[in-house]
Amino acid sequence: MAVAQVQLGGWLDAPDDGRKFLCLDERFRLDRGDCVVLSFGVNNEWSFEDDVERLGCKVYAFDPSMGVPDHQRSPSIRFFGLGISDFQGEMNVRIEKKYTMELPVDRYENIVRRLGLEGRVIDYVKMDIELAELDVLRDLLDDSPHLLRNIKQIAFEVHHDLLEGRMRAGSNVQAFWTLFHRLECAGFRILHSRRTWKWQEMVWARDGI
Repeated sequence: MAVAQVQLGGWLDAPDDGRKFLCLDERFRLDRGDCVVLSFGVNNEWSFEDDVERLGCKVYAFDPSMGVPDHQRSPSIRFFGLGISDFQGEMNVRIEKKYTMELPVDRYENIVRRLGLEGRVIDYVKMDIELAELDVLRDLLDDSPHLLRNIKQIAFEVHHDLLEGRMRAGSNVQAFWTLFHRLECAGFRILHSRRTWKWQEMVWARDGI
């Protein structure tokens, strides 16, 4: 059966990884005025978040690397200068391969609780978090499976060694594929996947909605 998809973001001069894909099948319908999207990783490129707002959803956007304080960007987009990881504290993050900074991060469970969203369904979670996706996915599966079950669709920009032809001992490919199988066991399946020379975009959706 074909899956109805819509592209959000990545238009005109936006970078290629600004494009995200959302399933529009009836079971994933977005109820205008009552849908919630979490976006981790903005990098001053707002085309995805702006498109989501036009669909009538409330957007919570996170990125500590922009040097911007928490603010209400628009009526339905709230920004936080916070990143996501598998712990709460400060993370040493490399910025554009030029220098490193200590940036604030927190776990998904803590972030959702802080937003008052712990008990509700999240329609879409976007994670463009530059190599932290492995830790975050493991944390969700190990320590927050009850919240993972509340996510309808989740999009990861995945950075694994296979894309660079590296399969030596210690590569992260096996770790990713193990977690992908666990996602399937948790009721998710792949709706969309595309590859470039440096990353792979994957959109997962929870069955049984």
